Parts: sequence; structure tokens; C-alpha cells
Amino acid sequence: MPAFHALVPLRWSDLDAQGHINNVSVLDFTQEARALFMAKSPEPALLVNGSVLVNQQVEFLRPLRLSEQPIDVGLGATGIGAARFSMDYELRQDDELCARVSTLMCPFDFERQRVRVLQPAERECLRQVSVPPGSWPALPTFSLSGWGEPTPLRARWSDQDRYGHVNNVRILDWVQEARIEATARIDPGMARAGQQGRSAGDHHDMWVVARQDVQYLHQLSWREEPYLALTAPLRVGRSSVTLGCEISDPRDSSVRVRCCTVLVHLDEQGRPCPLPVSTRTAMAGRLAA
Repeated sequence: MPAFHALVPLRWSDLDAQGHINNVSVLDFTQEARALFMAKSPEPALLVNGSVLVNQQVEFLRPLRLSEQPIDVGLGATGIGAARFSMDYELRQDDELCARVSTLMCPFDFERQRVRVLQPAERECLRQVSVPPGSWPALPTFSLSGWGEPTPLRARWSDQDRYGHVNNVRILDWVQEARIEATARIDPGMARAGQQGRSAGDHHDMWVVARQDVQYLHQLSWREEPYLALTAPLRVGRSSVTLGCEISDPRDSSVRVRCCTVLVHLDEQGRPCPLPVSTRTAMAGRLAA
């Protein structure tokens, strides 16, 4: 059971083109709950002075819908190290578990640009909300090594957080943008509303994110020059496609973010159904080595 709860109100802008709460917004809710926990704790330095997200795991269990009632986000600390801590989260709507999240974070000294150790009082605050860790089935590890569909991604001023770098939730916006563009190029039948002349009223297949693992390797900053995302299929299942995405800096080719996403094909009743033949064929022909 989570040790801390936060109620996060929903907004109309949280919706996506398929009429449910967008998967990126779900991660925004966990960030909000984490910030509220840190702000209310006796030692708010983890929020005020900064912590960086190292990796994040997400499982989407059922769609969230727009409601006047807030989302209940419960969290707890699942591991406390010398200079890192992990937390698990549960998101519920109408008492139903809709998503779960796990994060690994490090306290960070932004002035010196380095990880710092947890102070005794910070460790005690985390211990007070300790919970057993959840289990997470492994997703593929990968390195695209230049393979994949390219998508230039330019930072917006509003993508920055209080620490002056692109916020981890906004980075998932980038991954989503690259994924939607890349999948539509690989198989035009996967185009979403607004792409390739498709309108919201047109019939098109429904795709949802079921699982996602993200590694935040280096910080991203606001600038005019775009970063580069490469997206490629890693695995093709009966009703799902597992995609890898790497965001790199063209200046030095360094990979800044690596993300693995399981995308599931749904029928009109919202149940997993076999991939279209065109999608299976196109994805199988673009698999990363």
C-alpha cells in the first residue's frame, strides 16, 4: 500500500486524440505527487535544491478518462541508497488501479553539476514512506547505433523546469512525437488523426502504450538547434509492437535519452487485437539488429 497520497485534478488538455488521458499526462501526475510529497516533507531540499530522474518504468493498465474528480496518486519509497532513491506509484480512478510507475532518482547539486549524497534527514523522510518494491517484467535492452526513423526535435522554452533543463515529462512528449511520426512513416496505416490528411472523424486503428521504460542519460537544454530522435521496432508480437527510441545531440552524437515502448493495437471495444498485415510486414522489415 502506498504511504503518501496526492489528489491531482484533471484538465481538458490532458486528453489525447483518442478521447482518454494521454500517457504523458499520467507521468505528469506522478511528478506532481512526488513534488507535493517533497514540498510537504520536513526536508524539502530534494525539491528545492533538485533531484534528477535516472530511469522510469511505467505500466498502463486501463485508460483514464476526463472527470471532475481528481486522480489519486499514491507513492512510497522502495529503496534508499547513499546517493539515490527509488519510488513506486499507483494511480487510481474510481478506486480502480489504472497505472503504476517506478522511478530511480539522485539528489543533484546543480551548481557543481554533480550527484550529491542524501543527507541523514532526507533519508529519514524517505524511510517514513517506505513500501515493498513492485516487480517489473524486463523490456528489451538496445542500442540503435544510428538505425531508425529520424525525427528532429526542437526544445521549447516552456519545456524547461525550475532547474533549467528540459523536464523529464516533456522529454516523453518528444518520445511520443518521434514515435507517432516514425510509425506513420513505416506504415501509413498507423497514421493518427491530423496526419497524412486524416481527420478526427475518420476511422483509424487505435494504439495505446502498455509499457514504457525510460533511461535519462544526460540533461537536455533549451536551444534553437534541434536534437535528433531515432525510432525503430525492436520486437513484433501478435497484437503489439515494441519500439526503441534514442534522443541524441547531433553536435557530438551522444545519446541523451533511451526509451523502450510497448504499443498495443486495440479493436473498437478497447481489447487487444491482431496487428494489421501491413503493420506486421512493415515493422518486421525495419527491426533493429
